[in-house]
Amino acid sequence: MEVLSVREYRNNLSASFDRAIEGERVLIRRNNEIFALVCVGDGALSLSPRQQRHVDEVAESIKRSWAQVKQMEAGTMPAKSAMSFIDEL
Repeated sequence: MEVLSVREYRNNLSASFDRAIEGERVLIRRNNEIFALVCVGDGALSLSPRQQRHVDEVAESIKRSWAQVKQMEAGTMPAKSAMSFIDEL
């Protein structure tokens, strides 16, 4: 098993991903630490119901904030600072 430097990995991203898809662990050395690129497949991307609710809540909060920005641009709502929006999230 070969250990790639970050530069080698970056210069060969496609080949590294292909190797991981074929089941090989691609090892990457950064400073004195070694990381592994492994393919986990698409099945590992599912969220638990709790995680999905959290994602949905954050998405709704962003949508509400975006609607407020549009209202401020239209002059139908007083302007807020960016920090006010962040605090609401």
